[in-house]
Amino acid sequence: MYVPPSALDPVERAMGYPYAIPACSYIFEKAGSRPAEIDAALTAGRLPVLACGSNRAPDQLARKYFDFDTATIPVQRAWLRDFDVVYAAHITGYGAVSACPMPAPGVRVEVSITWLSDDLMARMHATEGRGHSYDYAVLSGLDLALEGGGALGETFAYIHRGGALNVDGGSVGLAEIAATGRPGPAWAQPRAIAEVHRRLGHTGTVEDFIRENAADRALCLAREAVLQRDAHAFAYEGCRVID
Repeated sequence: MYVPPSALDPVERAMGYPYAIPACSYIFEKAGSRPAEIDAALTAGRLPVLACGSNRAPDQLARKYFDFDTATIPVQRAWLRDFDVVYAAHITGYGAVSACPMPAPGVRVEVSITWLSDDLMARMHATEGRGHSYDYAVLSGLDLALEGGGALGETFAYIHRGGALNVDGGSVGLAEIAATGRPGPAWAQPRAIAEVHRRLGHTGTVEDFIRENAADRALCLAREAVLQRDAHAFAYEGCRVID
């Protein structure tokens, strides 16, 4: 997995996940982002890719495409029914507990669609660990309402191979991600990291735990493997993994 460099301290970077997400659709550009109505002219020739965690945030997109001369991405706000955005059984290369979509009847969650061109897709695959941490898939049969009107019944998405974090037999939503109808709890990132720290029996501070995970990928993966022993697998009939 390719982890883009960042000027942020590792603890700040991990605790800040999923970062500031605009309450509207916008155009991401390296020179800055601006609110926009996303229409067919802006999305022509691009693929719709579901973003449910940090890929919705301009700051994270800026890190992922920091070395591109140009990178323009329409990011369209949307609402996905019968899914939630929950914590994955995954510790990122910078120490955060990441988000993943999971089927959740009766829940309606706010997400985004990043409209990606072919030249931007390879970098997105690399930062998502396609083929290692995540599968790249098509999700069909969706009820996905787009800001500005219209809907999608199908979109591309990154599906975490290790499943969703198991907390007392259920999953936990991201408090930073708006949703209605959640049957269980929702935590902010600091609490999720603290729970993983406790569950793995780390004897140092949470800050030490984050720094170790960011500095030692092998150690991070070993810890993640423990979380995945009882994780909730992604099970959705309309999911087709793209090889």
